Amino acid sequence: MKPTPRILLFGEELRLRAARRIAVCFGGQVTLEEDPGRVVARAAGFDPHVVVFDLDHAGPAALTLAHRVAEASPGGRMVLVCHPSPPAEIEALLGAPWFGHLLGLESPWFMEELGATLARLSGEALFGLHRHLPWGSRVLSTTVVASDQKSALFDRIESYMADIGVRGRLVRRLHDVADEMLMNAVYDAPVDRATGAHLYAELPRSTRVELAPGDRPVFSYGSDGQIFAMSITDPFGGLTPEILKRYIAKGLRRGTDQIDDKAGGAGLGLYFLFSSLNSLTLYLEPGVRTEVVGVVDIRGSFRDVLNSPKALNIFVRPAQ
Repeated sequence: MKPTPRILLFGEELRLRAARRIAVCFGGQVTLEEDPGRVVARAAGFDPHVVVFDLDHAGPAALTLAHRVAEASPGGRMVLVCHPSPPAEIEALLGAPWFGHLLGLESPWFMEELGATLARLSGEALFGLHRHLPWGSRVLSTTVVASDQKSALFDRIESYMADIGVRGRLVRRLHDVADEMLMNAVYDAPVDRATGAHLYAELPRSTRVELAPGDRPVFSYGSDGQIFAMSITDPFGGLTPEILKRYIAKGLRRGTDQIDDKAGGAGLGLYFLFSSLNSLTLYLEPGVRTEVVGVVDIRGSFRDVLNSPKALNIFVRPAQ
């Protein structure tokens, strides 16, 4: 029987009402601290498994206070929430070793995403796109054998989007996101398992690559009519949290006006994914498999997606 998770909420009770509701329904032992001057001591005494930390409530000292709370609860995981998301401190947060979870309080699916995050942090199974969609939603999957499959795959995605009534620039952006995911898994992920040397990363993306049976990624996608989710799973497990966070931070430093819509090279494709999606999740089993999941709210326009809150989640399954 799993122990009851201890969940510390830091922030104003009214703003965190939805978070408290989810934490209680999740089955946690929940306590709330509103006073920034007391939260570090509360974290040290309560020894939480998870801290839900409202960045806005801490004011200008948010980053410093978050560091102190993380140090006071070394066995816990920090889930940062804020409005708007991402916060102004995002680049600095990406450099913090404890940072791996960011949710937007104004997101239309904040409660669902927080509930799923708490469940996964408590040990629930991680991998699988179906976990990002409501029960019963259809997930379509394709094993990718070679790089030149992508055109046929993109045609199927665009046909699917047309069937559910999504058109225009949003479809083109989702096409580019799928392309980035696929190219990362085909060219960047494969390594020689004996030496760790990358097999295809230096090749031009126009060079055809055919993958051995044990090296083939799986691309999946699905929707419930409100969100569209897609994922790529590779059997290498090499995309570490540090790599993902470093390249998102690199993209942020350059500024969106200096990065093409179809970013690529030097890891900027990872920033492109973060900036193009409402929610980006990395699941990692080191040396075994990686799954990258992207979720977009398809109820609005392309501009709505760009202006919508961003969520980032990183989960690592410890080596067996």
